[in-house]
Amino acid sequence: MSRALEYLRASRASEIASLQRLLHTGEQILALSELIHVLQRERGASNIWLCSAGRLFGDELELRAQEVQQRQQAAINMLPQAVAQPGYSRFCMLIAVALQALESLPALRQQVHGQKCSHAQAMDAFNHIIRTLLNLVFEAADTASEPEISRALIALFSFMQGKELAGQERATGSAGFAAGTFTPMQRQRIQVLIAAQEQSFTTFSQFADARNLQSWQAMADAGSQIERLRRIACTDAHCGEDGVLHWFTLLSERLDHMKQIEDALCSTLMHCCERAIAASEQVELQQLAHQEEASFSLYVAGASWLDGQENTLSSSGLAPQLGRSVLSMIGEQAQRLQAQADELATMRAALDERKIIDQAKSWLMQQHGFSEQDAWQALRKSAMNQNKRMLDIAQAVLAVAATLKS
Repeated sequence: MSRALEYLRASRASEIASLQRLLHTGEQILALSELIHVLQRERGASNIWLCSAGRLFGDELELRAQEVQQRQQAAINMLPQAVAQPGYSRFCMLIAVALQALESLPALRQQVHGQKCSHAQAMDAFNHIIRTLLNLVFEAADTASEPEISRALIALFSFMQGKELAGQERATGSAGFAAGTFTPMQRQRIQVLIAAQEQSFTTFSQFADARNLQSWQAMADAGSQIERLRRIACTDAHCGEDGVLHWFTLLSERLDHMKQIEDALCSTLMHCCERAIAASEQVELQQLAHQEEASFSLYVAGASWLDGQENTLSSSGLAPQLGRSVLSMIGEQAQRLQAQADELATMRAALDERKIIDQAKSWLMQQHGFSEQDAWQALRKSAMNQNKRMLDIAQAVLAVAATLKS
């Protein structure tokens, strides 16, 4: 039975080590959140600069670039060491992709400053960089092994994704308002981005804690001024060029308010990790106390047995009290881990659905040259036309892809 106690303690120690790693992951996500936010700001300033043919936001470009450089270095400093670790293969690969994307920033800035790229090209480049960073957050949500932390991670990732889509809406709208008119593609893009935001924030609402959900519900409505400008953008109504600054200001304020909620979600994640570590350490202390108590009961039971009272020892020399104590601790640990596994399975299913849809989008982008939003819209439209879930359509797309590949 002593070996059972050793493995029970090893189970607790392993759980605490995993939670401590999640706590460090939470710190990494906080740094990534700051980097993504300033990248979104730089993307916005670059969009206005390019769309206005160099007349607006020239002074902002250098300032935004400096902010990104500072946050980029802070985020890189928070990354785990580039050494082999069990279960870190995919995470390290995603880090390599993100770092490679960040290395393209200096060349992109030169093109933007010299107006040697279009608004759409600059936007696609910034979107790609931000997407590689969001992939790191998604990977953390996918690998968390504690239900409360998993919920916090899924809520945070979904909110960050919704905020990024809101940033892309700001960029697309800025181009149309700067030009004084919206192309059919831009109008469709804004509609797709609005629908995609709603999907992300719906997922966020399913997993968010009550306090952060209440904060979001208080600001979820875009506001009458934004809705009026959205109608102008989506209905091809006339829009003067001076609307670009009004649109950009309103959407930037909304993104800044979202960042406050995002910060609160990061704080919630950190507190979840700290509470889980403290609870696991407390359970470990209680188990140690039970072991000491059980050892004492063995001595007393042994003494009583020598006195001829009806207390027998098991074949391994343990008193019945000790056997029950160990079995009780093992049973409690097993029940708690099973409850966690059941809850995690439900959340993992939601993440798996997102993975399948993302894989289908990637295949459509590669096969047909779609943008990410166009691929998402194609899946959504097909699902609506066939009265099926997007997951079903995505699975059908991947089945076709597998057939073609074979």
